[in-house]
Amino acid sequence: MNPAHHFRLQAIFREIFDQPALALTPELSPATLPEWDSVAMVQLVLATEQAFGVRFTMDEVAGLKSAGDFLTLLAAKAP
Repeated sequence: MNPAHHFRLQAIFREIFDQPALALTPELSPATLPEWDSVAMVQLVLATEQAFGVRFTMDEVAGLKSAGDFLTLLAAKAP
């Protein structure tokens, strides 16, 4: 796991969910964070793409089920 990616992604999650103390763990998911609904997912994807200068395909977005999935995808796409 890239610590810089983790730190930046955690900041995005904290902002989207308005939870300054939110700890980003690979297990964090809609099942563990009730506020993570479809609208939040769109916000997360757009904010992540913008912050990291990447673009996700529809198939990649469909595969995002947890924060760990975001981190894995970023490891493959972001410098």
